[in-house]
Amino acid sequence: MPDAACFTVPSSDAATATLLRQLVLAAGPLNVLQAGCPDESSTARIAAALSENGRGRIMCCETDTVRAEVAAAAVEKAGLGRYAQVRVGSPARLLPTVPGPVDLLLLAGPAESFLPLLGLLEPRMLPGAVVVAHGVRDDPARSADFLAHLRVPGSGYVSLPLPFDGGLEVAVRAA
Repeated sequence: MPDAACFTVPSSDAATATLLRQLVLAAGPLNVLQAGCPDESSTARIAAALSENGRGRIMCCETDTVRAEVAAAAVEKAGLGRYAQVRVGSPARLLPTVPGPVDLLLLAGPAESFLPLLGLLEPRMLPGAVVVAHGVRDDPARSADFLAHLRVPGSGYVSLPLPFDGGLEVAVRAA
């Protein structure tokens, strides 16, 4: 008989962490870009999934120095520096400088920054690239243009809202 814990529904934070791990394990991204650190260990968790694949790298850009230092410390404590780098600064300024195509884009922070940042990185996103945006339900007015861009028919994305972690939007570039 399976343990009752096998049937327990995870918290929304745990569900988001599991989903991101699944995406990394399934898609095998080489270039993961993260705008903002939604929590102190999110970058380290993505780096751990990349290490399970044996390849890939995550670049996290966080404007808040303390949050960036905490995220970098979590990566180092886990021994995952080979798979992750955390930089302090504007994601709009730093992420476009990372070479190569964007396989997975993780967006956290102010929702009004999501669409401009996506616009900067979209030319480097190939079909199959995944976009995950945190907190879009918590700030619907500031998320409206971004969500319309992903959800409008013919946008080149297949997008799905998920009802956890303040509203999570997961979109896959189709064309």
